[in-house]
Amino acid sequence: MVERVGLKQAQQFWDHVSRTPGSPDPIASISLLKGRAGRPKGEGWSRTFHYRVSSSARIDYQYCDAYTTGPEGDPHPVVVILTVNYSSH
Repeated sequence: MVERVGLKQAQQFWDHVSRTPGSPDPIASISLLKGRAGRPKGEGWSRTFHYRVSSSARIDYQYCDAYTTGPEGDPHPVVVILTVNYSSH
């Protein structure tokens, strides 16, 4: 991603999803996908966020604040990247 959008934008995306994935970003444009594409992947997951890294790069992701791998697991926050798109729509 760094080769496509530059270190600054790649770092901004990383900082956002690692710290505040469900909050607005002060610089980037983020929207929720509508319809079927926006549905959560399961219980406890967010809807799909559409993050514009640059004018020609977008990343769709979902997050879960308390993900576990099973009933005995330790809940922790997780972000899953669904798609990375480098075209301009």
